[in-house]
Amino acid sequence: MKAGLRLVLPLITLWALCFSCVKTLAADSPDSVITLETDTTRVRFDPAKNGAIVSLVDKARGQEFVEAKGGPLLYELQLFDPANPSAPPVLLSEKDALDATVTKEGQSVVVKVPRHKNSPIGVECRFRTEAGSSFIYARISVNNQSGSSLAGVQFPALSCPRQLGSTAEDDFLAYPRCDGQLVQSPASVESIPDIQYPGPASMQFIALYDKDAGLYLATQDSEGHTKRFGVGKRRETFRPALTHITPLQDHTLWKTEYDTVLGTFHGDWQAAADLYKSWAVHQPWCRQTAKERLESGDIPKWLTEPSLFLTYSLRGDQGKEKGVNRLPLVESHVADWRKMINAPVTLIFTHWEKWASWVGPDCFPPLGDEEAFRQVTSRLYEKGNHSMVFMPNLNWTLSKKADPDQGLLKDLDLTADYQKRGAAGTILGLDGEPVIARHVASQPRARICPATPIARIVLFEAALECQRLGIDCVLADTLVGGGVDICYSSKHDHTPGGGTWAAKTVYDLFDDIRKVGKGRRPDFAFSTEEPGEFFIPVVDIYHARDYTQGRWPRDGDKVIGVPLFTHVYHEFLPAYGGDTCQVWTRKNPVSVYGLGMNLVTGKVPGITESLSDFDPASTEAVQSRLLRGSFDLWRGPAREFLVFGRRVTQPPLDVPSVRFNFWTGQGQPTRELDFPAVLHSTWRLPDGRTGTVLACIASEPVTFQVQGKTITLQPGEAQFIMP
Repeated sequence: MKAGLRLVLPLITLWALCFSCVKTLAADSPDSVITLETDTTRVRFDPAKNGAIVSLVDKARGQEFVEAKGGPLLYELQLFDPANPSAPPVLLSEKDALDATVTKEGQSVVVKVPRHKNSPIGVECRFRTEAGSSFIYARISVNNQSGSSLAGVQFPALSCPRQLGSTAEDDFLAYPRCDGQLVQSPASVESIPDIQYPGPASMQFIALYDKDAGLYLATQDSEGHTKRFGVGKRRETFRPALTHITPLQDHTLWKTEYDTVLGTFHGDWQAAADLYKSWAVHQPWCRQTAKERLESGDIPKWLTEPSLFLTYSLRGDQGKEKGVNRLPLVESHVADWRKMINAPVTLIFTHWEKWASWVGPDCFPPLGDEEAFRQVTSRLYEKGNHSMVFMPNLNWTLSKKADPDQGLLKDLDLTADYQKRGAAGTILGLDGEPVIARHVASQPRARICPATPIARIVLFEAALECQRLGIDCVLADTLVGGGVDICYSSKHDHTPGGGTWAAKTVYDLFDDIRKVGKGRRPDFAFSTEEPGEFFIPVVDIYHARDYTQGRWPRDGDKVIGVPLFTHVYHEFLPAYGGDTCQVWTRKNPVSVYGLGMNLVTGKVPGITESLSDFDPASTEAVQSRLLRGSFDLWRGPAREFLVFGRRVTQPPLDVPSVRFNFWTGQGQPTRELDFPAVLHSTWRLPDGRTGTVLACIASEPVTFQVQGKTITLQPGEAQFIMP
């Protein structure tokens, strides 16, 4: 008996030792890792880590985009307790998975997780390749039987190295925040704001790259599901985060109804934008180009002709007086500008509301006498000019401090009216509390849910009231990119949380405004503040800020604005050059830069004046030359390219750099950035013709070579050339 025991024990020990060796081999051996690859990208999933993505490599350059020490590396679920919604979310990832299986099924990898530690939640992730595509396509489903509420799913959850290659200085994050931006050395930046889609995220992709290779991450969703793009940092990793915002439902099966794609590429932000464009142009919002919409009458002709979008404060200074109603000055001022630029003017009325600027929805009648206001807009129209207003939209002002400079002599309190008419329609956060935002001068405003009856009053009816006052174009102000806050109310006509309801509800409101407005007068136009791809068919023109650097929406450390949206969508939707591109009576290099950027990004010229009592003829010489030159190009052979052309990638010009100091906010240090002394852009028409626009923003003449030609441009001079 004792001898038998001696024989068995070594066998057990040997068996245990062999089993231990097998486990180690399975975890560490390349043979244990499951691989999925395309012609450009190789992705490896580790079964020993519950299917975590432990490697994502650009095959041509060998660049690794996954830091395996970071985590999670596959997905992260965000769960909330319905009984305590203000508590922090519970996070579950593949690290918490139990009994996970990872299998290769043809050209797909499938990760199945039946449950998690202490939580009856199942997850299935599917990754696949497709013939002829360099992307890897991914979807996820979650079976939540936990009693907690699923509010968001980060997928795929990648952790990247904090530095690509030998230096972080050439690392860039291409980020579709509004018009578009780059973040240099993004892992070193303390904070990069999350952006919601639809909304401040004008498109559905991000890209992390350096001079050697880049990582591309996008969703291919044509239905407008709510999602959030952002970044996170954990110890030694940098995390490009894509979170799918789910409808807030318990005990249910949720899945992505669209593909998330990932892959690698070579080039800069333009190469990443071209990847996205190859998908985007086939989506419902690109069913017609701007030219086709113009020819069908869907977009009014006056928006695509040279017109100066001039921001003009109706409340302003006149001599030593503050907060004066300047309506009597409008017509003569427009005439002076029209004489100066030899083109019509689209006057953007600001500070026009009944009480004060951005106070709504109680903004009618406009400042002063309603009939006088309507007569002015009518006479502008009769003379070939147009008018426009920024409308407060889905915001309910609760109060505003006295502002004598803007004509508000005492504090304003509108909470009683809000409680009576607006409170029931307010967006509720996940904690069940009303969403109250602050805008100008810390002015508290309740956000109104677009799926409530009051929304139609404060948006649809208000827009048409503006048209009745003779306004030709109404802008949905502060609905940035058409986005609204996520509403978790169970009493509104929508499912609480994410999904497609918000995008479709706002889309329908925009569509109704345009249909009724154009039914009254065909050349009525509707605009949004900043672009949003989902709403292209129900917008006539958008408010762009491609000239902005250092300020919202291009604020933040190491942020550089680039025309990302323009590169993808210029030929599908016109835009005008914002409301804060200032002109001055004195030299101002930043103003020259702004005017040049508006020109080379194909924006209808837009300016604001630096003084209330401003004589257009006194505009400083270089700024005047560039503004006049912009209109000359719009009237000449460049017009078709600037209005209908597709922006194409172009190599940099061999010109000196010039440095600008951009204002970043009251009390904040200026932002120094270098730009080429000559800005340029190249555009291609459907018939294959290309043309290049040039704008000199230097303080001295610049001589350079372009397309085999030697050109000298004076400060503020613009030129258009064709091969």
